Amino acid sequence: MPKVTGPMPVKSALELSPAWILHHIQDGILALDLDGRILYTNEALLEMVGRLGEDLRGRLGHEVFGPETWPHIDPNRLAPLSGRAELHFNVELPCGTGNPRSYCFLACPLQDAEGKTVGVLENFRGMDKLRDMILQLEEVNRAIQNEKDKSERVMDSIADGILTVDRERRIRSFSSKLEQLTGIRAEQALGRTCMEVLRGTKCDTDCPLLWSFDHGQIVERCQEILSPTGGRQIPVSITTAFLHDQGEEPAGLIGVIHDRSELEQLRHQLHERHSHRNIIGRGRAMQEIFQIIETVGDTDATVLISGESGTGKEMVAKAIHHRSSRRDRPFVMLNCASLNDNLLESELFGHVRGAYTGAISDKPGRFELASGGTIFLDEIGDTTPALQSKLLRVLQEKAFERVGDTRTRKVDVRIVAATHRDLLALVAEGRFREDLYYRLAVVPIRLPPLRERREDIPLLVEHFIDKYRPKYFAGREDRFEGVSNRALALLMEYGWPGNVRELEHAIEYAMISTTTNRIERAFLPAALRVLQPKDASTRPAESEPAGRAASAPAGEAEILRRALERNRWNATLTAQELGISRTTLWRRMKKLDLLKAAP
Repeated sequence: MPKVTGPMPVKSALELSPAWILHHIQDGILALDLDGRILYTNEALLEMVGRLGEDLRGRLGHEVFGPETWPHIDPNRLAPLSGRAELHFNVELPCGTGNPRSYCFLACPLQDAEGKTVGVLENFRGMDKLRDMILQLEEVNRAIQNEKDKSERVMDSIADGILTVDRERRIRSFSSKLEQLTGIRAEQALGRTCMEVLRGTKCDTDCPLLWSFDHGQIVERCQEILSPTGGRQIPVSITTAFLHDQGEEPAGLIGVIHDRSELEQLRHQLHERHSHRNIIGRGRAMQEIFQIIETVGDTDATVLISGESGTGKEMVAKAIHHRSSRRDRPFVMLNCASLNDNLLESELFGHVRGAYTGAISDKPGRFELASGGTIFLDEIGDTTPALQSKLLRVLQEKAFERVGDTRTRKVDVRIVAATHRDLLALVAEGRFREDLYYRLAVVPIRLPPLRERREDIPLLVEHFIDKYRPKYFAGREDRFEGVSNRALALLMEYGWPGNVRELEHAIEYAMISTTTNRIERAFLPAALRVLQPKDASTRPAESEPAGRAASAPAGEAEILRRALERNRWNATLTAQELGISRTTLWRRMKKLDLLKAAP
């Protein structure tokens, strides 16, 4: 192959010889036959090995390159003999008196006209620039890794678990705190969907991450229950934030998962401590009542419960029954104020066929139906002395006769009575038998009105919110934000003539009325905002929300009259609008002399 020492004059690019081209290539070119003899070297290779100006053709390669380099470039040890090109890195070539330098080379097969491999062509390129690039990349990678490590340390220092997902909700990162919370290792979670890994109760119906993607909005404190291992349930709240690509388009989400287990446990303990079968109270008076229920429950002692309407007398009676050994037997109740004397006697003791007009068959009374269990006689103070005598006999002898019958029947039943009246005052007036009173009041329980236990109002409000949240916010319970401070302050100030029942109606009304996903003053019944009892602090009425504006007349009677007229004097509808019970409405109408005005 001719040696080229300088520029070649040519008439056109087509006249360029391969030798001239190889001479001007900056890569080192080495051609070897299969015996390891040098067939060709260009100037660049000679310069690389410190032999510029020499002619190495025909010499054995191992003599030129030495025992350390030769095994790496020996044609018989390279893959191109099988017909494939092969790239090698970091091969050192001797360079005369200087230190060896590192090169990468591409080895390609040399074939004759028949396609038979007769040698190897090796193309050498210095690795200095490549090494610099690699070092720069390593430095960049170290910086990226350092930032990643910092981010992971920050994520791990946060008390909450954190994950990131792509638009298909496949997990891309999973913090160590989330590993601790769920019991799932990060390597088990990465690449899988959050639904597969976390197994939340809302994954199929109201996934907060999917909601964020669909609506383009973040979710804050979405309450959820996770079951990642299929066993222990973990109450959590989930808050989302968007991850954006270079075009500022949402490319994924960050999910911050807060463990609510301790909070729920404390809440449960608090509820257990301050409630008894849904009777809520943390004040001293209610705690004493809880203790009485526990004490009297295991006995058959007769109990007399007194208290204003709406204080929860029926709930206390049921709690006593369920605390007793009779809990598996019937609990039968009767409101004594709802029937006249004849009907009340028939309801209590039953009747036989023909006892009176309309008695076409024998009928057992409430005492018989309650046999072995408990009978709850509400509003016992509204009974007549004649009926009181018959009740006294049942208490003394545990015996009675059905109306129209002469057969005496025995009954084993516990009596719990209740009244909103002052029975001792009725005894003094001769309207209630003294001996019956003392028979009933073996264990007296007085339920305080709500205005005497205002410290229980926040607990009661939370209880009623929890009760009605599934009914009025089904599927979006977590988005109901509770009660505002101003609304709670109003609830604390109000006098509550209807007591706990009125409070429950007010909370239900507000949850139906709200347009902001929380209870605010404007959504509470007008009775609270306008009809203030005398013991409530004086304040201006709060304006109604749009579409519910109502005028605020000076007089309570005028407000009641207008509410009644709007509802065509329908007591049920008027009570619902005002958020009070029918009984409370009737009492206010009577007090304000509005009963005569009814059409």
